[in-house]
Amino acid sequence: MISRIAPLFFAGVIAVAVVGFFVGIMAGVPQPDGMVGSGTHPEFQPADSSQTLTSVATVKQIPAVAYADIAHTSMGPTKGWQATPQALPQPEYDLYTKIEPSAAEKEASSQVRASRRAFNGAPPIIPHPVENTTDAACYACHSNGVKMAGLKASVMSHEFLGNCVQCHAPMAPAPFQEVDASVQTSFVGLPAPKAGQRAYQGAPPTIPHSRWMRENCSACHGGPNGWAGMESTHPWRTNCTQCHAPSASLDQMPESGVVSMLPPLDVVDNKGE
Repeated sequence: MISRIAPLFFAGVIAVAVVGFFVGIMAGVPQPDGMVGSGTHPEFQPADSSQTLTSVATVKQIPAVAYADIAHTSMGPTKGWQATPQALPQPEYDLYTKIEPSAAEKEASSQVRASRRAFNGAPPIIPHPVENTTDAACYACHSNGVKMAGLKASVMSHEFLGNCVQCHAPMAPAPFQEVDASVQTSFVGLPAPKAGQRAYQGAPPTIPHSRWMRENCSACHGGPNGWAGMESTHPWRTNCTQCHAPSASLDQMPESGVVSMLPPLDVVDNKGE
């Protein structure tokens, strides 16, 4: 009895499957909920009555972002927070405000600068924690001198380099900030220059220090980022070396023609000898 019923049962199952297959093809591809009907957003209504709602986007469809724009597009639940640091308000600066540097302010600024360096010309230390941060975060504040909460980030005097802590020593991590890590040394650096020399009274002073890693004069001397007492009285001029001559002895090769850590240089005269 069972052997007779089994073929009939499987034949019925196959018949139902075949009928369902053809019914599904005739019904078309099922559309997602909201593609048609009242769920369509008014912004994506068809331009004329000849278009169907299935040819336009709906509320449940999010416009795709090009791959080239992903890095600059705020997405996700924190997109509002992501856009906040990009619009930090900064006070306006009048380039034509009269500036009168004083000797006392210049001396005070020199002492502050010296306290952040192991010796004159050394890279300044980082006076704040840098845990869980990146070089991009350093550049975000120190590229243009962000002012926030009564503090001002000093401006980089050189071009962007990829590893800030390779030269600028960070402060100790939180558990070790109370540890005295000072080292006794008898090393004494050269004194910091006070002022450049003038060819004659009223002439522009020369630059009294090397310009290596100090290409951006405005980091100390110009605009809203200048140190008190060191500001330029004419920050609207943008080419400093047009008037202020660099030091030949500080910026050029020594008279011996030999530079340490470099192979000897072959120098020839105009005659090719």
